Amino acid sequence: MHNPCTNHTYDFARRVVNLSGGGQIQNMRIAIYNTNPSAKSADPNTDHYGQMFEDMLRPEMPGATFEHFDVMEGAFPDTPTEFNAVIVTGSSAFVTDGSAWIETLFSHIRSIDKAGTKLFAVCFGHQAVAVALGGRVENRDIVLGALEINITRPKDWMLPAAESLRLFGGNFQQVVELPNGLEVLASHPDCPIAMMARGQHLMTVQFHPEFSAEYMHRYVDQISEHISDDSAAVARQEFETGADGATFAKWAAGFLAG
Repeated sequence: MHNPCTNHTYDFARRVVNLSGGGQIQNMRIAIYNTNPSAKSADPNTDHYGQMFEDMLRPEMPGATFEHFDVMEGAFPDTPTEFNAVIVTGSSAFVTDGSAWIETLFSHIRSIDKAGTKLFAVCFGHQAVAVALGGRVENRDIVLGALEINITRPKDWMLPAAESLRLFGGNFQQVVELPNGLEVLASHPDCPIAMMARGQHLMTVQFHPEFSAEYMHRYVDQISEHISDDSAAVARQEFETGADGATFAKWAAGFLAG
């Protein structure tokens, strides 16, 4: 069974992109941990999870440098805390798989958190942060569609301000127990721990600001054997209503640069 984030490939283990621009983030170095295993059917130009995050953040963070690491292939940075920020993507893997690379990821997350380095994680990444720091993740019925999360603890980087946002999602696992010292920032009726944070350095979200409606339709195709026809039809209708990924991109950039 696929996790919410499906298989895609890219032809590098590590790639560096320098962005033009200035301001307070001119010299920011951001590591993107691509946690999604390879798939032969992937389009490296449109379906690479790490690239989706870079494309999402680039307009909001001119001058930043993004460095990509295919960590599921064992390509971890030697020192994760050398970066100003780390992003952990989604994955078709489950955080409960027990794979060696996932255990290494947990170790990196703990080091990043202890150092107070900025950490932003989504979907599988959100769950990995929870497990690494002592929380708990369990299998649940899929939560699929353009999902409205209610903001329960607004933060100063949540600009423009909003009481709720719609984000695309489709997760078979979710965080069910919060790690000590973290707080819930947003909730959904079928996913109470939809967003969490610690202090000023750690922020995670279960659903996907980086995904497009076009990608979500492809995702539903790939998990069709695991969901009902009715669920797929409802989700496809929701995808067409759109989501607030552009607003969340501003939030994420504000968090990372703050």
